Amino acid sequence: MKKIDNRGLNCPEPVLRTSKALEQHPEGVISIVDNEAARENVIRMAKNKGFQVRREKVGGADHLYITAGDSEAAVRGAPSSKGGGESSAQVLLIGADQLGRGSAELGRLLLRNYIYTLTKQEELPGAIVFLNSGVNCCVEGAAAIDELSALQSRGVKLLVCGTCLDYYHLKEKLAAGVVSNMYEIAEVLAAAPKVLSL
Repeated sequence: MKKIDNRGLNCPEPVLRTSKALEQHPEGVISIVDNEAARENVIRMAKNKGFQVRREKVGGADHLYITAGDSEAAVRGAPSSKGGGESSAQVLLIGADQLGRGSAELGRLLLRNYIYTLTKQEELPGAIVFLNSGVNCCVEGAAAIDELSALQSRGVKLLVCGTCLDYYHLKEKLAAGVVSNMYEIAEVLAAAPKVLSL
């Protein structure tokens, strides 16, 4: 099997390199990573594409054996863009921890109220992407964490930028959503028929 050595690389590079290798070697590859974010992102990408993944710890690195799997099962197991009939393919992009300009305190209250109002809607976004200080919405103690958890339970994908979490030293405090990367975020935004940016 083709080996892809991603040690020392920051996301999304391990995902990009592994995805490209899988296009060239659809029978499977071995992706070597040395950090948790890269490991989880590569595994999620591979499974979303219908591959099976077996992880083996070798020294200080993870060797991810990615092999051809049941692509139909992957599609069946993937989160539906309809979210159980409640959500749409629309994507919401939250790039700050406040809504609008002016008072920061008012802006945070408005964003919390907006997220709360979303939970009362019949049709929900298919995904919400959190970038920059927007990742503050998804951590322990955030004002709208209960509302975001409710949206997630109703099928809304919450994608939280891992680079941003690292920058703000918040990765250990993530309480809603999944740690994502720019590769996955770019794919979700490109596939969405409509992106609403706050």
